[in-house]
Amino acid sequence: MEQATQHNISLLFVEDNETIRFLYNRLLSKRVKDFYIAENGRQGLEIYQKHRPDLVITDISMPVMDGLEMIKQIKEVNTEVKVIVMSAYSIKEYFLEAINLGVNGYLIKPVEAKKLYTLIDDLAFHILLKKELEDKDQKRRLAEENLKRSLAEKDILLKEVHHRVKNNMQIISSILKMQERQVEDPKLKEILEESQNRIRSMALVHEDLYRHENLANIKFINYAKSLAGNLMRTYTDQQGKINMVYEIEDVMLPLDTGIPCGLIINELISNSFKYAFKGHAKGTIKIGFLTNSDGKYQLEVSDDGVGFDKEYKIENAKTLGLKIVNKLVQQIDGTLEYVFEEGSKFIIKF
Repeated sequence: MEQATQHNISLLFVEDNETIRFLYNRLLSKRVKDFYIAENGRQGLEIYQKHRPDLVITDISMPVMDGLEMIKQIKEVNTEVKVIVMSAYSIKEYFLEAINLGVNGYLIKPVEAKKLYTLIDDLAFHILLKKELEDKDQKRRLAEENLKRSLAEKDILLKEVHHRVKNNMQIISSILKMQERQVEDPKLKEILEESQNRIRSMALVHEDLYRHENLANIKFINYAKSLAGNLMRTYTDQQGKINMVYEIEDVMLPLDTGIPCGLIINELISNSFKYAFKGHAKGTIKIGFLTNSDGKYQLEVSDDGVGFDKEYKIENAKTLGLKIVNKLVQQIDGTLEYVFEEGSKFIIKF
């Protein structure tokens, strides 16, 4: 009989007739990678439970346990196993029961070898295709798990970086505070205090990123309110006098945009606290942030204080705070507009 290429599958052959077992051992053992042989259904079931072959070829009428009962019990273990039944009897009940058990082929003895080979080749193709798909799916799931684990590790490391940066900035701020306590010059004290506020405004970003799931973007409304609250605690003489108003859209900003915007707010609000409400019993500072119809962001910081001289040009500012604002606006590729009527309003578009 014709020999074919060996299939990379395992096969269990169950037959009570010793002569037939000997013959099929010669015919089939070289066509598959692993070949098992059993004398009856009970032995065949034990071999299946131990080795889990891909394909089972069995006779029906056998002592101890017949082939159909063996198939039934094997199917309880693995419904996907491929089964070929070979029988010397074309009994309708046998055939119907075999069909109900989900066998993949029913051959009448004596079996034509070519027909059996063709059936084995076809089933082997489907078995190997299924294995290949399962292997690919397992590799994909493993790759996904590794990727998730890697991303989780990177998130933990990034959180730790933000936490350490925040702690280092707080240490710098504390050192400046200690230096401030040691100096008597009011102007120098003010400079050190302003430097502390700038450092704290940057530290707040890293604190926000450390506490939240999103490690790349900051929720700007929370950041702006934290900045304003921090400055309010710095200028204690203004507490109860200044009303803070927020008109901020719920947007997330990347780190390289959020920090400059925070520093701009820090400088402009500090300016308002220090100068805008001299001689005023009460006042309002407003922070606004919205998205224009052209897709650009618009940051507004305004107050209803004494304002600037209407002829004042911020581009010619000599104070460090307003110079910093100009530089930060350039850093985010923005434009700066200002209105000095009934207080001051700064509009940054970027």
